[in-house]
Amino acid sequence: MTDKKVTIEGISDVEGKYQTLWKKAGDGLVYLDCKGKILDINNKILELTGLKREEIIGKPFYKIGVVDRTIVPKFLSMVKETLQGKPASGYQMTMRRKDGFEKQIEVNASVVRIERVSVGVLAVVRDVTDQKRLEKLLEEYSERLVLEVEARTRELKEANERLLKAERFAAIGELSGMIGHDLRNPLTAIKNAVYYLKRKQTCQVDSREVEMLEIIDKSVVHANKIIASLLDYSAEIRLDIEQCSAKKLLDYVLLMVEVPERIRVVDRTRYEPVIWVDVNKMERVFLNLIKNAFDAIPAGGKVEVSSKPVGENVEIVFTDDGVGMSEQTLSKIFNPLFTTKAQGMGFGLAICKRIIEAHCGSICVESALGKGTTFTITLPVEHKLCIKDLQNTEK
Repeated sequence: MTDKKVTIEGISDVEGKYQTLWKKAGDGLVYLDCKGKILDINNKILELTGLKREEIIGKPFYKIGVVDRTIVPKFLSMVKETLQGKPASGYQMTMRRKDGFEKQIEVNASVVRIERVSVGVLAVVRDVTDQKRLEKLLEEYSERLVLEVEARTRELKEANERLLKAERFAAIGELSGMIGHDLRNPLTAIKNAVYYLKRKQTCQVDSREVEMLEIIDKSVVHANKIIASLLDYSAEIRLDIEQCSAKKLLDYVLLMVEVPERIRVVDRTRYEPVIWVDVNKMERVFLNLIKNAFDAIPAGGKVEVSSKPVGENVEIVFTDDGVGMSEQTLSKIFNPLFTTKAQGMGFGLAICKRIIEAHCGSICVESALGKGTTFTITLPVEHKLCIKDLQNTEK
């Protein structure tokens, strides 16, 4: 009797410890029968679901708040496989509490045997809501980090390109100075020699010789223009800012240029808004674009210039219905030394672009073969840095 009493007390002690572990386990514990019905649960399941014990016992697991019912066949398959001795792990699903709040749970299951007979399934339910939230935050942070790295990489690339461009300009400037010094002197000598020969001409001079002298003279002038353009392109741009309108700029340019009879110029520019520009340099831009438009209409047509305010900027648009340009030409149009003209030097549009960018503006072009070309200049209405400099100068 004494041994029997000790055995009963030992069993009671083990059962008490088991009940304590079962009730106070950190994860939810669910004991299911071989058909998937709930036979017992611990306190953590009540906490997870917000339900009372009698609302859970005797019901299938998937009826106590599982949101996605497509998981049911998979869950029943898990119970079957578990009973066959294949422990299941990592089943994730969404569970809705009684108060409507949703939680993410992870279910791991193993078979319960008594004397080698499978009598049920023990499912361990873990609340992974916070873990999933942190994983999502980490994923979002990683995506933002990737975007920031890409943006910073672009900034560094642009800064490097600006640095290379500045170094290239410095090299071109130095080279231009050497060219201007080394070539202008012999070109001047050639021009003087041609002038002397022309003055010494007699009636016996062959007309072919006269023609050759004219070609030499024109070639010297052309070479001097190339040197001047190269010096202009490489030189630092300094702006003498004053207020002016697109209308006034175009009016003055049209007085300087001879409009061919085959071309009609339509002026749709406005006196407002007034913008801050270096008038001389911006007139050079207008003159270059107007002449290019004339050259693009060999058979006659129309050139239209318009302006309009767009937010804090003003857009000035030059449109012609000329021959247009190919995509390959468009990609190189602002490159120095690139030209499609027989006598072109390839600096006109490159210098225009530098002048416009010095005004904190931009220039873009659209064109199609046989349909004409449109250049759009965008300039800020108020050039704050220039206004500040002017104010300091006046003081």
